[in-house]
Amino acid sequence: MTNENSNSRYHEARQILFHGGIMTILSLLSGFTTFFALAPRIALSSHTVGLLQGAMLIAIAGAWHLLNASPKTLKILKYTLLVGFYANWISTQLSALWSAGRSTYPINGKEMAEGAAAWQDMMVSVLGFLSVLILVSAVLIVLAAQNKEPK
Repeated sequence: MTNENSNSRYHEARQILFHGGIMTILSLLSGFTTFFALAPRIALSSHTVGLLQGAMLIAIAGAWHLLNASPKTLKILKYTLLVGFYANWISTQLSALWSAGRSTYPINGKEMAEGAAAWQDMMVSVLGFLSVLILVSAVLIVLAAQNKEPK
């Protein structure tokens, strides 16, 4: 591994660690939204999801140097992680605040109050669909972790 490649990995790991901290802070603060959210159970879910995702980002940052993949693959991995995690947290938070996306949450959605605007439902759904990037990043992590040859 070249020194430039090593510096790039270090920089990316620090960025992921930073976003893990931001995600954790945001999710801790979102715990207070249960008091005024239109769907308090979804707000609690958003709080829990954010904490889990923040911890996962911190763990991934710590293991970043163990992934054997090309710099391009690692960059794709980093952005799929960040976009997927933020989209997932934001969609659950907005759903809780607006009581939107009833069809997105099959269990708690039945208890949600109606009345969200169509654009609010659409925004929650689009952000929810973006969270599929988390699955993409998980597959990339598995592939990069099992690859024995350094790139």
